[in-house]
Amino acid sequence: FWKRNLNSLKLLLTTIILCAGTCAVMGQDSTPAAGANANALWKDSATGLTWATKDNGSPVGLNQAISYCGSLRLGGYSDWRMPTIDELEALYDSKLSKQNKAKGPIQLSDSCAMSSTTNNSGEPWSLCFNYGGRSLASGTGCGTSGIALCVRSPAK
Repeated sequence: FWKRNLNSLKLLLTTIILCAGTCAVMGQDSTPAAGANANALWKDSATGLTWATKDNGSPVGLNQAISYCGSLRLGGYSDWRMPTIDELEALYDSKLSKQNKAKGPIQLSDSCAMSSTTNNSGEPWSLCFNYGGRSLASGTGCGTSGIALCVRSPAK
């Protein structure tokens, strides 16, 4: 049996090893999204969300951030939006060595990213990517502005 099936077993073992190596390299933080410019997009395989890999470039108020994401045309898509505070938290990874600890190839121009989530008074929540904490406009931390990092929901 072993002599007859040795080549098949070698092939199977090689496939398993190659797959295991590829899976380790292509974990959730390295899945480029499909699109016209794959470097401008990143799909988080853990959440299914597609992120712009760059923000708007400087801190803005909530209305400006919403407008920026709503008018963004990137990678052939026009359905970009502001992320919720929970989506921003899922993007944070404390184990990363970069200053602003966003997963994947995302590069942030500032540590505070504005979310679409507001409290009962209408104040927007921001996430501080340098330490992973939430911040309200009236509290300490980000203040009334933050960068606009846009996201797309998974296709239905």
